[in-house]
Formats: sequence, structure tokens, C-alpha cells
Amino acid sequence: MKVVILSDNKPGHYKQSLGIAKYLTDYDIEWQDIQFHSKLRDNLLRIFFCIFGCFSLNSYSIKFLLKWSLHPSIYNSLLNKNSVDVVLSTGSSLAVVNLLLGKLYQAKTITCRRPSPIGVRHFDMAILPMLSWHKTKKQENVCKTIGVPNPITPDELNKKEPIYSETLNLDSRKCIGILIGGTDKSETITIDDVSQLINTIDSVVTKLNIQVLLTTSRRTPSEVTLYLKSHLDTRDWCSLFIEPSSTSMIDEPYEAILALSDLLIVTADSFSMVCEAASTGKKVIVLSMTQTAIRMPSRYKVYTYMKDYSIISLSNRDDLSSIITEQLETNIVNKKLQDTETAVKAIRGLLDSNN
Repeated sequence: MKVVILSDNKPGHYKQSLGIAKYLTDYDIEWQDIQFHSKLRDNLLRIFFCIFGCFSLNSYSIKFLLKWSLHPSIYNSLLNKNSVDVVLSTGSSLAVVNLLLGKLYQAKTITCRRPSPIGVRHFDMAILPMLSWHKTKKQENVCKTIGVPNPITPDELNKKEPIYSETLNLDSRKCIGILIGGTDKSETITIDDVSQLINTIDSVVTKLNIQVLLTTSRRTPSEVTLYLKSHLDTRDWCSLFIEPSSTSMIDEPYEAILALSDLLIVTADSFSMVCEAASTGKKVIVLSMTQTAIRMPSRYKVYTYMKDYSIISLSNRDDLSSIITEQLETNIVNKKLQDTETAVKAIRGLLDSNN
């Protein structure tokens, strides 16, 4: 059975699709990059489908729409496939291309996340995190997950942990991994936030024998990254500080932090990083930084659910020291987030029901 996975090359979307693909080892997986002529044509294609998607489109119409909206090389690649059984995509811009290919090849169509503005009703299956449950109105084609699928698996991390440890020349101290996100419409990360974070780690180090591995993201404000870089250089407890744009002695520093850490601290702005950390089965603290919106972001409802089910712990800046100590000094066992497994099981069920 052939599965074509559409990619827009956005890391957050790519990782969700990759997580599912890693479990479908008995399927023929083909990745297909999608590039539009322009953002305008991408948007117009979505509007067209919102209006006319409920009507039957013949193959000529489908080919015309794909040729008009996509880069010529992409269009030719899509039409030169011998057969397609399943089309999978993540994100709004790929949704209509997914549906058109499904019609053209009479293939099953699957989307991760709720694509705007067309919604999920045209798909054979939509894999939706708790953030989108209220929009589904009990639709039967929905697979509900708590967070989002991702490629993180404890088995792979355990296999790579000794290799990463040797490469970084780490000692026997316990590790705290800190994953710093960035700014969105509801939250931001300020110099004051990371200054207090560093002071907290300083105080924890005096009580506990630990080392810290820290990475920033592409969304981290540049002034925050510079502040961290200048201040962590003088801390002997910081065994690794890495930025996405910098070089490293290891190929996957983000994965290395997940593999090596006994405790992970993730800033709350990044829902995808929280889901990845929670998929490790390790102890995870989701850390709130500076709020810029009056109302709490909806993702906090999911975080509260995860906390209630012992998947993560929640903390603000002031309580972080005590929560780190509690997590490292007690034999707390966190439950592992299993969204990828849930999604793959639903996909297999959909495909097996049609065989």
C-alpha cells in the first residue's frame, strides 16, 4: 500500500507527519514537497474549495486546479505517480492539494490538525489534538489525540543516550534539559524571564548535583538568546548551550537533550515541544513565562489535562525551584503521551476496514 505524505517544509508540520510515517514501516512511504506559484494562489485555491468542494470534480478540473496553483515541477511529480492509496498532510496550505489528489487517485485522505478554512468534513480522517475537539461536533471521521503526533520514541532515545553522553563527555551528574521557545500572540520570553531562570538553576545547583543542557528555538527573541549565551558561558553547570543556527559536535542536539535529560523543562509557548517532551516518558515541567494576553491561551486547558493525568507538571517562574527539587528527589513516574500511537492505530483501522 502506497502512502504519499505532502510536506510544506515547516518543521512543526513535518515532525507530525514524520512521527506517523515512522510507525508505518510496512507501507510504501513517499514524501512529496509542495510549492505553490504564490501565496495568493494558495489562498484562492482554499476559497474555491470552500465554495465548490461539495461538488463532484472530474479529473480534468482537478488537473487544471493543481496546474494553476502549483509550481510546474511539483505538478508534474504529482501526476506521474503510478498509484496512490493514502494521502497524508499536516497544515492548512496542503489540505486542498491532499483532497484533490485523493479524488484524482481515489485514495484515502488524512489530515493532521484542523486545516483552515475548509475544516475536516471532506477528509476520510482528521487527527485532531484536544485544542480542536470543540470544533468537530462529534464527527465520525475524527481521531482525537491529546497533543500532536511527533517522531519522539523512548526506545530510540535510550539507544542513542550513551552515544550522545560520550560525544559530549558528560559526567555522572543528573541532567536537566531546558527547551526555550519564543513569542506568540499570548506569551513571550523576556530577559527578565531567563534571568530569573538562570538564578533559579544557580540556587538548585547548590542543593542538587546536576548539570544543564539548554537549547533555544528559531522563535526565541534574539536579545534573549544573546543574554543566555553571555551568562551561561560562566556557569560550569551548563554542559551544553546550543542555538538552532549554530554548529554542534552532534548532528541532533535537540534529540540529544531529550535523550540525556532526567528532567525536561519546556516553555509553555511551544505546544509541539511540550508534546515531544511528554512523549519521552520522562519527567516534564511546563514553564509559564511572560503573559501578553488578558486571557490564558487555550493550550493551558490541555496542559491542565496533562497535569491531572500525571503526564507533566506545571510551574511559573516563582515556583520552579521547589518543583525541580520535588521532581528530582522523588520517585515520580510520569505517564508517556501516546498521541502518535493513537493516530497510527486509527489510520490502520481506516485502511483495514476497506480491504
